Amino acid sequence: MDLPLEQLSKLLNSSNRILITGSASPSVDLISTAVAWQLFLTKQKKLVDIAFSGSISKLKFLPRSTKIKNDIGELGKFKIILNTKDTKVKQLSYDVTDDELIIDIIPEDGIFEAKDLSTSQGDYKYDLVISLGAGSLDALGDILKNNRNFFLNVPIINIDRSVLNENFAQLNIVESGATSLAEISYYVFNKYLDKDIATCILAGMIAATNSFQSPQVSPGTLELASQLIVKGAKREEIVESLYRTKDIDTLKNWGKVLSRLYKHKYIISSYLEHEEADTLPQDFQEMVRDLILSTPRAQVAIIYYQVELHQTEAWVYTISNINALDLVKDLSGEGHRRFAKVTVDKDLETATQLVNRKIEKKLEVINSNT
Repeated sequence: MDLPLEQLSKLLNSSNRILITGSASPSVDLISTAVAWQLFLTKQKKLVDIAFSGSISKLKFLPRSTKIKNDIGELGKFKIILNTKDTKVKQLSYDVTDDELIIDIIPEDGIFEAKDLSTSQGDYKYDLVISLGAGSLDALGDILKNNRNFFLNVPIINIDRSVLNENFAQLNIVESGATSLAEISYYVFNKYLDKDIATCILAGMIAATNSFQSPQVSPGTLELASQLIVKGAKREEIVESLYRTKDIDTLKNWGKVLSRLYKHKYIISSYLEHEEADTLPQDFQEMVRDLILSTPRAQVAIIYYQVELHQTEAWVYTISNINALDLVKDLSGEGHRRFAKVTVDKDLETATQLVNRKIEKKLEVINSNT
């Protein structure tokens, strides 16, 4: 894999406070890779935080010290600068109203004028962003919406494997032939592997390939996995966490989804009744993505949820080269490249027919051009 390691090293070496983020409601591959990056960068004496919008799965094989935030909090200070070269300050006070901060400054002698005042944006809390698995900045979700200026003013390293990536960063590492974000990252810090980093990388690869059943898996992928195990990756702990710890309620709910499964051309769909959505497993999105990977020729999975008698939500999940949000734009959908949600003011059966038909037509166009 031919990665721009020299450019990457320059950006990493020039930064000390790094934010790792990525696509909202991250996959196991994304979370595991983010933690691997954090472990690697912490070894380089960097201060590193991880934050994702949306739901975040709890993974037992991650180091106990792992902390993943849902937001990035206060990013920096806004400075108000008063030139006191000719006029000194005798007294300062301030008052906060509903809409304003009022600052009163009494000079020692003379007067202050508007030209004596300036403002500046103080240093941000982070001086570099590493974005994982996001095809665009919008895919970051609320983390972007709440901090747009920050992302427009701080250097970004964009790591992804989708051919539809918008290359929005100062450094774009997009490897469409990779099985996972974890595999791409392995080639960055393979010389620095310890047991925890190796475990995170192996977990990302296992999750992204449905335990190495994806068509993208090559002999080289399996060789890489064996090297990770030699380095101490906790394969049994990963498998136990991902596949063997589903409780009875989780299995029952998943069984209902599977028993109602319907496949037509490139779409697999199922539905949940009103009360069933409250007891979904935390890794439901991962389970649906695994279902797409394990179903021949499937590109989209749609789970319908009846909110009320005449209101239905459609949860649209896609494989990496199909943009979920593009599929549902004309239905006022919201979300990002891998997941989008649509609300339709129709009963379950009517909504299913409507959404399936619209998405099927778009997939026919996409597939006819490839």
